[in-house]
Amino acid sequence: MTPTMSKYFASWHDSRFVAGEASTQRDFVAISRLADIQDILSGLEVVYAQVRPLAETANPEQAAQITAGLSALKSFVADIYAQEQAGRRYTPEEADILGAEAQNRATAITGQIGQIAAELGIELVE
Repeated sequence: MTPTMSKYFASWHDSRFVAGEASTQRDFVAISRLADIQDILSGLEVVYAQVRPLAETANPEQAAQITAGLSALKSFVADIYAQEQAGRRYTPEEADILGAEAQNRATAITGQIGQIAAELGIELVE
């Protein structure tokens, strides 16, 4: 799910929460896509917590970095969402910048997961 972070933010960009009345998007009209992204990241944290002991056998430092990276990404999204809930309206340009930052963070996490998987001889399916 982390490699598609930019798609989640693109959905937010096109929603009424950013595009306003110009939005033609029919999903995420009652709740911001940012809330959904937080839920997705929470689920990824739960899944990774289950496989982290195995990751630690290959590289304890990198296993900890993955945990920290997921947490930081979730906090990044939570902060944006909290500001939105407090009344801040993001411009499409700001949404694009925030989406790019989220994708960069997610790409780094994905790379670390890929490295540990390779050390463990686990083939990842994209």
